[in-house]
Amino acid sequence: MTSPWSEGQVASVATDAGSLAAARTLSASWSDTGHTGTALWGLCQGSGRSPYRTVVDLDGPAFSCSCPSRKFPCKHALGLLLLWSQGQVPDAADFPPFAREWLGRRATRASEPGPPAPPSTAQGKSAERRADRVAAGLDELDLWLTDQIRSGLGSTDTSPAAFDAVAARMVDAQAPGVASALRRLAFTVALRPDWPARLLAEYAKLHLLVVAHRRLPELPEPLRATVRAHVGYPVSTDKVRGEPAVRDRWMVLGSQTTEEKRLFTRKVWLLGRDHGRWALLLDFAHGTPNFANAVPPLGSLVDADLHFYPGAAPLRAQWDAGHGAAEPFTTLPAGGIDPALDAFAHVIGADPWVRSWPVLLGGVTPTVTDEGWLLVDAEGRALPVTGDERNLWTLLGISGGHPVTVCGDWNSEALTPVSVFDRGVVHSLVSATAPSVSTRTAGRRR
Repeated sequence: MTSPWSEGQVASVATDAGSLAAARTLSASWSDTGHTGTALWGLCQGSGRSPYRTVVDLDGPAFSCSCPSRKFPCKHALGLLLLWSQGQVPDAADFPPFAREWLGRRATRASEPGPPAPPSTAQGKSAERRADRVAAGLDELDLWLTDQIRSGLGSTDTSPAAFDAVAARMVDAQAPGVASALRRLAFTVALRPDWPARLLAEYAKLHLLVVAHRRLPELPEPLRATVRAHVGYPVSTDKVRGEPAVRDRWMVLGSQTTEEKRLFTRKVWLLGRDHGRWALLLDFAHGTPNFANAVPPLGSLVDADLHFYPGAAPLRAQWDAGHGAAEPFTTLPAGGIDPALDAFAHVIGADPWVRSWPVLLGGVTPTVTDEGWLLVDAEGRALPVTGDERNLWTLLGISGGHPVTVCGDWNSEALTPVSVFDRGVVHSLVSATAPSVSTRTAGRRR
């Protein structure tokens, strides 16, 4: 049996004096506490209806709590340790389910054979620490998701601040991709009348990502890279450049620059004329939109090599080298609704976390109805359209009520137009420089 820690030992793991002081006020809030040789657990009643479930693995030490605190350990974990140091946590023969589940996952990760150990360098050790931190953060996220489902969506705090608090914890856990997904949930709730169903679907995707991350060593390499990308692990330029080059005659079908807090992001949509493969170039610049990489202008075609980021459904790419000067194009390959939806279904099958995918729809007529905006093909089939109303009216004006070819992002529910191709010319439907989605009012269906 591990001897109880002294208060000095508890203080040594606290992130700050404030957390320790707050932990001392919780002594009357605990219930169902217990202790085995290497673990503590208990329920701490907070301001909400459900008590926070707290577990401490003394072998780490490592901490788990269902509260929304950004600190590791949080005040509840410190409070449980203090309670134990005062002899107020009884010995127990077995773990409660929530403690057994978390401790079991830690034991499984410790016993699983992973990839070959990196060289014993500062960089390798840093990667190991990050992986451990991400895994612990995702465990916390899974507990939070379980709480949301157990208490019911009707009692969910859907304010932006609530989602931001959980997202901030994922940033601390070095999982920025997950943090971005959590922050988007506030817009899901604010902009959709059917938000409960949508929120539940997003929770399911996050849970699936947590489970996939736990089983990374078992996954095939492309899917492993996809999971890591959605969690937010960085990918070095050298690694991307090490991927096989894909040569094609790339048509530039869209370009947009957005800005948020002086960080400029440029997206360029490319379609390979010979092989029909999509590519997305992403570049970033701080302070001014002066990007390091030059790309051909909208409506041009260039014979070039691209290196795609690894993944099960690779889309993002890096520009490598051109094999000639860019030139304009005046025709586009035929594209329709059925091929676009089939391609998207294939992408979702490979990467269930993908949010949108480029599509090219030929022979569609923009139409506005009482129900919203549509793109209607010659057979009368239609896809809903969303986006900035000004851009949609521009699309309608360019078409003049006649069929055109539209390039945009399809997200399984609506298409956001990026450009329109009419009479041999590509017209942009996005602002040259615009605020990011997170800082502007998203377009709603009417």
